[in-house]
Amino acid sequence: MCNDFFRESECKEFCDTRKTIVVKDSGNKQEYRVTNENGKEICKIKVDGCLIKDGERCDYLILSCEDKSAFFVELKGHDLQKAIAQIDSSINKLMNDIKEFKIYARIVLNRTPSPDINSSIEIKLKKRLKQQNGKDSGDLIKYKSQILTETYVNSKQSDPSTSQTSRGSEQNKTKQ
Repeated sequence: MCNDFFRESECKEFCDTRKTIVVKDSGNKQEYRVTNENGKEICKIKVDGCLIKDGERCDYLILSCEDKSAFFVELKGHDLQKAIAQIDSSINKLMNDIKEFKIYARIVLNRTPSPDINSSIEIKLKKRLKQQNGKDSGDLIKYKSQILTETYVNSKQSDPSTSQTSRGSEQNKTKQ
């Protein structure tokens, strides 16, 4: 279960078993959407300007409390590397509170990203998430333009990042 730090935080938007979780900033078209198939408890936490007020930080943190999975979400214009840096910084600042969680990065951009396969910050974050999550930990970093949709069907035996993702005019970009 999620600890009191998140449950009692003024930054918590909700902690419940709702079927659909949507992360979207007003005025922006980027959207991260999760369908909670099994009715697991999910918490949506506002990070930017609330949980973390200073320095680089991502927009939201989505926690699957029962399965101990943390999804750091950044809604960004077009700068993929900056989005990765913001998620990495947020993980650093919150690590003591999520050290028992598997950690994943989710980035939604305005435009289709141009991945830099030699990006040192992306390689560093991927390596860090592999160390945190262990072997065969699924899609550590996912990014997509406009809308990224996942269906969360995790049970205690399966991995949340082996979810189904939407197929639209944009192609999902997944880094493992």
